[in-house]
Amino acid sequence: MEIELEAIRREKADIVARYGEWTAHNIHLGGDVYTMQSAITGDEYRLRRVMQIIDDVAARAPQNLRVLDLACLEGMYSVELARRGATVVAIEGREANIAKAAFAKRVLRLDTLTLIQDDVRNLSREKYGEFDIVLCLGILYHLDSPDVFTFLERVAQVCSGFAILATHTSLAAVECQTHDGHEYWGSWSQEHAPDSSAEERERALWASLDNQRSFVFTKASLYNILAHVGFTSAFQCAIPPETIYEYPVPTRGLDWSTFLAISGDRTTLLSAPLINNIAWENIPDGTTARSGTSEPMRPARPMPFLNAARRRIRRLLHR
Repeated sequence: MEIELEAIRREKADIVARYGEWTAHNIHLGGDVYTMQSAITGDEYRLRRVMQIIDDVAARAPQNLRVLDLACLEGMYSVELARRGATVVAIEGREANIAKAAFAKRVLRLDTLTLIQDDVRNLSREKYGEFDIVLCLGILYHLDSPDVFTFLERVAQVCSGFAILATHTSLAAVECQTHDGHEYWGSWSQEHAPDSSAEERERALWASLDNQRSFVFTKASLYNILAHVGFTSAFQCAIPPETIYEYPVPTRGLDWSTFLAISGDRTTLLSAPLINNIAWENIPDGTTARSGTSEPMRPARPMPFLNAARRRIRRLLHR
């Protein structure tokens, strides 16, 4: 066994020498060997939440599930699901991440995991088929307009069960984008410097593949587009907790959340049939959320007395 672990260590060292260290996905490979370190590094909290959602919501055992992992990064979620017996297709745009995920696949002998280097914007049912579960973990806020709209349309087209989206949302409705007759609010986020080269963008593992900026939905607009593309229920998940991630980022005006979007049939009411012919309304956002004024929403500023109270509580706790 130790001889085998030493071979894994050597192969891992070769991967690191060529592509750099693992950046997020700390996968246990056997014994004391992990892709990062023998300690909690952070993304384990997100993995725990995602897998709990799947265990609670999926109607079938993992062995009977077909899962799509979009922008899989270094493959931790795909590896976990494949280890449980699911059939997994993982799509990732960067060679370095595919190499690291492929290494874990080889070591763990995961025959039900298929890794594909491709741009997630190329997603289609014709190319990849249909899936019981679609994972969009940390990709949505890296897409620009209009790609982010067509991407979600394609996610809905390939999803026959439910999708899990872990994403930043904008705390401010500062920009309106129109798609297919609907208005969506959000803000812009910088991905790459305007003069960055293709090689520099390839090496920026935590940024978009090529677009210079991205459009980040407000939470209300994200819910609205999920309904518009065909999901019939959408929820925000708070348990299991991810306190390591879930707090506003004041300098960027962003929040982090996990959403569950279910692909079903719109219900027909028997006891209240008059509402069956009424179209679903949009969640108010942007100017409509401010009683029709032209002023966009801004994130609320913390109240001074609350900040003072927090300081007093901290002093008491540290006595």
